[in-house]
Amino acid sequence: MEDHTTIKLQLPRQDFTGEPLFEPTEEAATDWVQSLPVTNTNSLVQLLGQALGDLNRMKLSPELRFTILAKLLPNLQIAVLNLSKRFLNQPLIMPDEPRGMAQLSDQLLSQATIGYTIVAIETIQQRDAIRNTNPARLTCEALQRALLFTGRKVLQNFQIHRPMGVSGWQTLHQLYALADSQHLVDLPVPEPLSGGNTIKTTYLQALLLGCCKANQLRHTDLSALYRGFQQWSERVHFDTRPTGNDLFLVDLDGDQAAMYTALYRGEPGPSCRYIDATALVRHLTELKEELGDNAINFDKGTNVPVSLVEHLINSLGSMSLRNFKRSRADSALRICVGLNSTHFHVAGERLFEELVCATGDNEEGKTLPPENPFLNPLSQADVWQVANPGDYSGDLKLVPNLLVDLDSATKAKLFDDNDSGLPVHERYPIFEAKLADSSPGGYCLEWTAELPGDTKAGDIVGLKEEDHSEWVIAVIRWVSRLNNARTLIGLELLSPRAIAYGASIHRKGEKSPPMRVLLLPEIKLVGQPQTLITPRTGFKERQKLTLGTSSETYSIQLLRHIVSTGSFSQFEFCQIKELGDVLADNGQGLVGGEFDSLWSNI
Repeated sequence: MEDHTTIKLQLPRQDFTGEPLFEPTEEAATDWVQSLPVTNTNSLVQLLGQALGDLNRMKLSPELRFTILAKLLPNLQIAVLNLSKRFLNQPLIMPDEPRGMAQLSDQLLSQATIGYTIVAIETIQQRDAIRNTNPARLTCEALQRALLFTGRKVLQNFQIHRPMGVSGWQTLHQLYALADSQHLVDLPVPEPLSGGNTIKTTYLQALLLGCCKANQLRHTDLSALYRGFQQWSERVHFDTRPTGNDLFLVDLDGDQAAMYTALYRGEPGPSCRYIDATALVRHLTELKEELGDNAINFDKGTNVPVSLVEHLINSLGSMSLRNFKRSRADSALRICVGLNSTHFHVAGERLFEELVCATGDNEEGKTLPPENPFLNPLSQADVWQVANPGDYSGDLKLVPNLLVDLDSATKAKLFDDNDSGLPVHERYPIFEAKLADSSPGGYCLEWTAELPGDTKAGDIVGLKEEDHSEWVIAVIRWVSRLNNARTLIGLELLSPRAIAYGASIHRKGEKSPPMRVLLLPEIKLVGQPQTLITPRTGFKERQKLTLGTSSETYSIQLLRHIVSTGSFSQFEFCQIKELGDVLADNGQGLVGGEFDSLWSNI
């Protein structure tokens, strides 16, 4: 970019004539900051917002403005952190108070961005008047901090699933363009605010969030990635010249996030920059191999699990588009949310203890199924005659009941859920959601206030249309809050049906208490193998499990770990053949061989 390029940054007029909260001097700013009510977030935010707004309209030298902003900076950090605690982890339909906290945080970040932008622009314009520091250094530090506060806005909007406001992306791009026009983007800049080492890496720290399918991630995942990009962005090639592996492109004159290069309309102009993340993807792939089941740890409480690394590799390494055309729809859809609730309804509205216990009465006073018929000395033909025709009936090896090795204390605690005192219909509710559109691969729902507020991207859901008897299994892939107060949920279909089981993990000769899992049958038509949906933690590749219900129990081994979200993991698995099966096959049976599903014609 040439030096004469026009920069599109909007700044307030320097026309303040009112009474400031403190005199615009370093000493007065220091005294005022020491008197701030740090423990009272509302008052702190109000005072800082007023002080920043006044300063942004005062005529000050760039050096003095930067010094005063530096005095306010620690308390500004505290205010933004405290506000974030009050609007993150909120329902999808955010109540008024948390929504107001998010707006206040956005306003503080905007005011801080404006302040540092004024410093940078006036330093460039008045470079000959700068006496106490190098003008290039002052401009670098001011632009670095302006980019960081704008990047925080990008992160915050992704975390609450809201689109960037008007000129939000453009401000980020134009701050970088201003630094580029002054040839400052690659200079090392000391930065105490968790930013990159240069203006370029700090810019990419925010820009890359828009490339990693952020609407599929939870706010903790986004925070971890933002921290990771602080150092990973150094491995990204970002230039006006393409390399041939540039998956993304950004227009610095536009007001949009980076997009796929293949989808850019027209010929890329001088304001366009190519993004080649090949080296970063290679580095992440190597990290994934080294990590095993461990996470990448950055700071205390900030880590990137392997599943998130895989998500990042897929997002930055390959172009992903919809495979199906969506059609408008306005019908209602029944939906249950979460693995526990979906498991209950897939199991025919049987509580977990009803599903896996052999005898006795449950807490609702209902008689549980009879003792496992597979443990009786019946012939193989008799066994299949008593099998529930609705259950999975592959050629799995029958093994002892799930609960047979558990002591009485463990059994007593097994079904002691936090919400076990509630009626069943309140524990596992069914909601109605309005369809916005649909495709063979999924649905787009319009969320309403009646639906569960703790729903997040990555949750398992069960779906049922009016004319279907089976529960379809899906996962929430993305969440988007629109400017007109509508909230849309994108669902990806995983399987047209599922079978509910309990699963015990084999650990050094013992078995863990059974946990809820869902078996998704094989669909040969689309080459989809049978898989197991498990809770997010506790399960990993090569583990041996006892899988079963009160009437059937099997021994399996988990194979390839397909995917993980914040709520569940998905594995391919196979039967474990015992010695008797191998001998029955005249020595030709293969331990761990895969079995066919009877549901392959779904």
